Amino acid sequence: MMRAPWVSGLLALGIVRLIVASLVPVTPEEAYHWNFGAHFDWSYYDHPGMIAWSIRLGCAVFGDTALGIRVVPVLFATGTTALLARLARRLYGEPAAGWAVLLATVNPIMFLAGGSGFPDSPLLFFWTLALTAVVEALEGGRPTAWIAAGAALGCMGLSKYTGVFFGVAVLVHLLVSPRDRRWLRTPWPYLASGIALLLLWPVYHWNSGHDWASFKFQGGRIGEAHRAGFWEDLKGILLFLVEQAFGQIPLTFPLAAVAILRARRSALPTERFLFWCFVPMVVFFLAVSSVRFIHLMWPMPAFLSLTVLMAGEAVKAQGAVAAFYARGRGWIGGVAAVAYALGVVHLAFFLPGFSPAPGMYGWDQVAAKARDLRVGMPPGTFYLALGRKYTCPSQLAFHLRSPLEVHGKNLVGEWGSQYDYWADPAMLAGSDAVVILEEGDRSKASIEQIQHAFRSVEPGGDLILVVGRHPLLEVKPLRFRFFRGHSYQPPPPEKK
Repeated sequence: MMRAPWVSGLLALGIVRLIVASLVPVTPEEAYHWNFGAHFDWSYYDHPGMIAWSIRLGCAVFGDTALGIRVVPVLFATGTTALLARLARRLYGEPAAGWAVLLATVNPIMFLAGGSGFPDSPLLFFWTLALTAVVEALEGGRPTAWIAAGAALGCMGLSKYTGVFFGVAVLVHLLVSPRDRRWLRTPWPYLASGIALLLLWPVYHWNSGHDWASFKFQGGRIGEAHRAGFWEDLKGILLFLVEQAFGQIPLTFPLAAVAILRARRSALPTERFLFWCFVPMVVFFLAVSSVRFIHLMWPMPAFLSLTVLMAGEAVKAQGAVAAFYARGRGWIGGVAAVAYALGVVHLAFFLPGFSPAPGMYGWDQVAAKARDLRVGMPPGTFYLALGRKYTCPSQLAFHLRSPLEVHGKNLVGEWGSQYDYWADPAMLAGSDAVVILEEGDRSKASIEQIQHAFRSVEPGGDLILVVGRHPLLEVKPLRFRFFRGHSYQPPPPEKK
């Protein structure tokens, strides 16, 4: 049997992703999630455990490398695209499968997150798996497909909390669909919900032992409000819309708009289901964007069903916009390929005139100097890394390959995110440390914190790194300051 062209393209794309995964330096977020896997647990403060378990598996096979971190996410990304193609083929025929592969690939943020060590990678896969299962239940009349949908929904919850929006989308569709409302009178959707909740046991278990910290943190992020006034609120909404348009569908925005409008009034229940899988999540974050910044990746799963709808529009080629895109597959793929190639070259080797991505470079040198400073210090000496958020301790731990010996801001009395749960300051009292400070706006305050955290502190030198280049402007170097701290003194409990 001949293989469909889109299958060959998907396999080639997977190979390219693996090559890129081995070339591009590890990002701060990926280093942070690698530390999750190194501190194996049921769940974590920032996210559930799926990405940590995935990275742990990849590193068990390929070692603690960039490829080890990304290999399982790349498999998730390939699976996501394959499922989208399969669903598009079921609804619109074989040509739509090729379009689904192309449209998923030219979505920049989906392409980036899908193959990286981010929790969005498994989230996208399990969202698409659940999407496929529910369509199978609704169109094929297969009650047992709800079991697969429930399992996929549970795995979504183990990946990222925003998976809850899929459950909301299904519920809304069942309530408003005359044809599919009958399922609410059967036990199957409720059984699926029960399976999903059962699979979330690791999240409940971890949170029950940590004062429900993860739920409080994620709920608090949505509840944060930092804007006031009509114009500020409007500015936030417009920023959200522009970022989503340019981040998710920069080459296909007109096709996406047509697909949304037609699905809204479609006579086909499945197209209306795909519409409802897009709307609730986007509308929610659109509303929240008026009071706080919304990360570009948060609404990303909503664009999965939109990808299938867009593939259908391109195949049907009804109307000027769809007809234009039906003839434009070559230029869409070409523009995206050139843009991605330039991006990879820049991330791996730097393009002149463009700023390097922050937090990704120079860590081998930082780790080497920290390791040298530790020579001759007493047994039990640890590393204390201070700087932006979790970047400094995470990258240092990864490049030292020593996650259990590197600690963060909580040792000097500041919030350290997940690092708050990986070290008890009292257990380190009296120990010496190599201290690494990533210089920035708060360097003076950080130095004071270091001096208060140890009985004595001696300078260990500076490391200045020039990263990237610019033909006209001077590139600001990265500067790291090193210290030897003697006899660590934990901060008073009331200051933690």
